[in-house]
Amino acid sequence: MLLTAKNLLLNLLLVFAPLSIIQILYLLKHTNFLKKSSGWLLTLFPGVAIILCMVYPVVVDDNFILDFRRIPFILGALYGGKWVALAYLFVTLAYRFTLGGMGFYSTLLSFTLLAIVASYASPIFVQSSLKKKLLIAFSLDLMVGVSSTVISLTFFETQIHTSSWILFNLISSMGVLLATLVYEVFLNQFKLLQSVMEGQKLEVVSHLAASISHEVRNPLTVSRGFLQLIESDLENKQTKEYMELAINELDRATEIINDYLTFAKPFPEDIEEIDLAGEIAYSVGVITPLATLKDVTITTKIDISPIMIQSEKRKFQQCLMNIFKNAIEAMPEGGKLTVEVEREHSKLTVSISDTGIGMTEEQLSRMGQPFFTTKEKGTGLGMMVSHSIVQAMNGEIIYVSTPGVGTTVHLVFEIEQRNEDKYETFQEGIRN
Repeated sequence: MLLTAKNLLLNLLLVFAPLSIIQILYLLKHTNFLKKSSGWLLTLFPGVAIILCMVYPVVVDDNFILDFRRIPFILGALYGGKWVALAYLFVTLAYRFTLGGMGFYSTLLSFTLLAIVASYASPIFVQSSLKKKLLIAFSLDLMVGVSSTVISLTFFETQIHTSSWILFNLISSMGVLLATLVYEVFLNQFKLLQSVMEGQKLEVVSHLAASISHEVRNPLTVSRGFLQLIESDLENKQTKEYMELAINELDRATEIINDYLTFAKPFPEDIEEIDLAGEIAYSVGVITPLATLKDVTITTKIDISPIMIQSEKRKFQQCLMNIFKNAIEAMPEGGKLTVEVEREHSKLTVSISDTGIGMTEEQLSRMGQPFFTTKEKGTGLGMMVSHSIVQAMNGEIIYVSTPGVGTTVHLVFEIEQRNEDKYETFQEGIRN
């Protein structure tokens, strides 16, 4: 029994050996090297762990061997999805077949079942909390352990004692829980690294905006004033058109500078309680002429009123206008813009959906970054400012998009309890 436990623990070590390489590859993912290939390489190393476990197993007899290949199989299938699960199943069965013995049939039945269940569980697993992830991984390991034990003891002759099966399954269960925790720690570390890198970029832009914007806006304002004076004395029609064009371009430059200033100081200066539904209605009214010009229909679904939030009216309107404008410009051939407000307990969600060109996953991952834009003549400041305003309101922006179908922008805010009390009072007044 002692020898078996020692050999099993050595085999378990082969499961964790490739994890250090995975960590290196995730770090390389944030550099130019392996930036595109690191995704599929990350799914390769659980497969390598499967092979290593099968190459160096615990040999019981000529027909049956024990190893922990199911641990990397479970993790790779859950994190990678159904295609990774099918690839791992093919590799596992192909290599196990070359080893021979009656244990192949036990592997065929139990791992085929595992691949099917893991494929369906993967989407749920990825979106779950850590506790649920541990529970799902443990349940899959328990399923494989019970099925392989029952199949081996019932249908095939084996010299493996029941106590050895129990020891093997206990170590496997601890191994899959520990491996899942290690994976989650790695993923959280790299998310933190990415957020720190983004924060550094935003800090640089913020300092640049604060130091330059005021100095640039002042001469622009003076120049615009003199151009207006000159324009009033002009009689030549073509010259007046040139002057109007110059004034419009100065206004555009001033607008960009104002965006920089808002980004540098996103926190509301004049904080007040504003009615969210009212501000949305006002912003929709302002943007409607542009939508009509672009053949875009605006539909609002706001059944919640009033909902009061803490912000500065002008900056919140600017945030909404930036998102509305982007949505309209994403529908060059016309379409439908839908604004919907939903309230669930202490969370309030403003959803702005369009039927435009949509965005790829790579574009979505860069939304809100400095100077990133999907428009030919865009500066990327609009959404960068919107992100800063929402974050200053302790909110969050979530994007959901499909190329060729459209994009939905979710603005998620926390509602204070006193606002909920006001909402209940308002509803009570309606009932009375």
